[in-house]
Amino acid sequence: MTDFTFASTDGYELAASWFPGARGAVLISSGTGIRRQFYSRLASFLQQRGFSVMTYDYRGIGGSRRGSLRGFQADKLTWAERDMRAAWAELGRRAGGVPLYWFGHSLGGQMPGLVQGIERAEAICTVGTGVGIWWKMLKPYRWFCLFVWYVYMPLMTALFGYAPARLIRQGQDLPRGVALQWSLWCRSKDYFGKYLGQVRLERMAVLRQPWWSIGFTDDPIANWQTIPQMMRFYPRVDLRFDMITPGELGLPAVGHHGFFRPGCEALWERLVVFYENAGKPESSYSGKA
Repeated sequence: MTDFTFASTDGYELAASWFPGARGAVLISSGTGIRRQFYSRLASFLQQRGFSVMTYDYRGIGGSRRGSLRGFQADKLTWAERDMRAAWAELGRRAGGVPLYWFGHSLGGQMPGLVQGIERAEAICTVGTGVGIWWKMLKPYRWFCLFVWYVYMPLMTALFGYAPARLIRQGQDLPRGVALQWSLWCRSKDYFGKYLGQVRLERMAVLRQPWWSIGFTDDPIANWQTIPQMMRFYPRVDLRFDMITPGELGLPAVGHHGFFRPGCEALWERLVVFYENAGKPESSYSGKA
């Protein structure tokens, strides 16, 4: 594995890691406020199966943070249309002519349709990716979200100029624009649908790739309501949606982040099968080992 930096579309330097392989290349796009190192175990596994893998930090997060976040200008669309786009282009440059694959966790799976060149992806897999509407979260987590979106994020960004998300164990501290946009979307019944504009929504709606969306029954965020509502923004993809119980994996819990921890290797093997068989009939690429 090699750490490096690359330029986003506006020249901002982003931190990344490269796991070289030869069979294909996978871009792992993070959830909100999650550093790229969190995905290193999955990246190493895919590398062992022959794939090149690239992980990266959005601007303001992890290795892509430059000093204080006070006054730092970025929102989630900046991450999608600048940083994700640049990362996808960088993956293509480093990978050469091998097939390219997208992997998104939470936010990283919400907006691949806004990434220029995403049509080159052979297949897309998302884990824990649903809309963030607070009243569709499972109890008691929804009451925590009510506090976060209506009180904590607006108040903290007003006081500090950024959101100290680490204090409430919501990942890394967030730029003001990211926190307020996230809060706005999560208070809307259509999530980001009313804020993206028709052009962006049309770009999302034309994707047709094989798409495997994975959820877990104990995930309070990406659940049986929020994942299908997210996938309505991608009506033409060739979708397989699996909602998995922790017991199927022999685990007591998985939640929103457990896919990337030890115990989910059986699903990682299914991910390899999904990528290997992308473009074939559904019975082949469904992820069944």
